[in-house]
Amino acid sequence: GEAVVPVANCDVKEYNSNPKEQLPFKEYVKYWKDYIKNDYHSSRGCLYLKDWHLSRAFPEQDVYTTPVYFSSDWLNEYWDAVAVDDYRFVYMGPKGSWTPFHADVFRSYSWSANICGRKKWLLYPAGQEEFLKDRHGNLPFDVTAPNLQDRRVYPRYSQSQPPVEIVQEAGEIVFIPSGWHHQVYNLEDTISINHNWVNGCNVAIMWCFLQDELAAVQREINQWKDPKDDWHLQCQLIMKSCTGIDYKEFYNFLKVIAENRISVLEKGLDEEASAKNTPKAAISTLGMLHAVFDLKRTVKVLTSLSANEDFKKLDLTSLSPPPEALLHHLKAAIDTALL
Repeated sequence: GEAVVPVANCDVKEYNSNPKEQLPFKEYVKYWKDYIKNDYHSSRGCLYLKDWHLSRAFPEQDVYTTPVYFSSDWLNEYWDAVAVDDYRFVYMGPKGSWTPFHADVFRSYSWSANICGRKKWLLYPAGQEEFLKDRHGNLPFDVTAPNLQDRRVYPRYSQSQPPVEIVQEAGEIVFIPSGWHHQVYNLEDTISINHNWVNGCNVAIMWCFLQDELAAVQREINQWKDPKDDWHLQCQLIMKSCTGIDYKEFYNFLKVIAENRISVLEKGLDEEASAKNTPKAAISTLGMLHAVFDLKRTVKVLTSLSANEDFKKLDLTSLSPPPEALLHHLKAAIDTALL
């Protein structure tokens, strides 16, 4: 009850999201009970507990087990390894709480499991968001807002396809593909578990997203470009502040994923390690061929990263092992595994 949780006010727009505050969990539960008793009204607005890192806050509690279908999860595997963050969240909100229009971090996949309650999802396949931008290139806050019909503001809205609409019941899991923008409503009092995740099937999409983000930053501050200064480093810094990662950390991300799989391929996994809830145990469960598949996808993206001109401008001497050495090790591990 004393845990501090992030709570968004669904009745207020701040830039293109809802403003958040930090509340003790027990205070939020009391608010929620009072909100229900008052026929879902409060002077504080409609508050939604969202993006709560429950697993990270209480690592000793075995709160739930990730479904095997989603267990190849590079994103959380990496952030667990560096012990900085994770992308596992709990959402708890009353009827009427909602999440504005968005796509997920790094253009990752996401899955959402309803523990109780019902959600309505409005899903737009990747690419449809281009038709929903206003004349300045900004996406809407609320994709159901009447002003999207105004061609002077949203000139391409009429070209968009209707969203895929899903009603998710308690006990059901929704999978969101990479790049699918969505807006979500709680039709009842709802508790859900949500993960963002990346693996060998969409890591190339993540890499494309990072390149697009860096290019956008470079365009924005191009007028201050000076070949003599550290402009390219400033671009990386700004990109990381916006997205949560820069090119050098993306390299380390690929390295951690690769080394975990190489370790399993080269050394195997003893019975004690297999019984533990660790990334290497998950790799072993998925099988050796899956580990090889992951390494092949890593090689492809790492090769592209190593050849990228913006990456080569960075000080790569701090990277260990160097990209060329890691690539060589990856290819050798794949060849050995396939013998």
